[in-house]
Formats: sequence, C-alpha cells, structure tokens
Amino acid sequence: MGPSSASAETEAIARAQAAGLVREGDPFGLMAVVIARSRAWSPVSGGHAATADEDQAVHARRRTLPHDCVRSATAP
Repeated sequence: MGPSSASAETEAIARAQAAGLVREGDPFGLMAVVIARSRAWSPVSGGHAATADEDQAVHARRRTLPHDCVRSATAP
C-alpha cells in the first residue's frame, strides 16, 4: 500500500467517522488496528500461519476473534 492508497483509506475512515459509523480516533491508527488483526493467521503473521490443510471449523473459529476485535475497536 503506497502513500496515496493510505491517504485514500484514511480519508474513507474519516468520512465514516463523520457519518457516525466508525468510532472517533486517528484514522491511520484505526486502519493499523484493522490491518494487524487481519494478519493474525496469515502467512505474514509472526506466529502461526493458517493452511488450507486445516479443518474449516478451525478457520471459522479463527475468523471470529479478529472480526469481533475489529468490530469492538471501530464501533462508534
């Protein structure tokens, strides 16, 4: 993600904040939280990377926590 892309993303977050859809706070900081959570089980993770060989129920369970964390961190 280049600088212009980050600007577009943070501007979109700021518009969502102004509309009352996303909590107040630094738009770049909120974007950083979302990106960090989304990478939790990815190959770029510093911990365990999920693989296609793992049970789908495990994948579903792993998606739930980051989803809930992001929703909690960004809710107005």
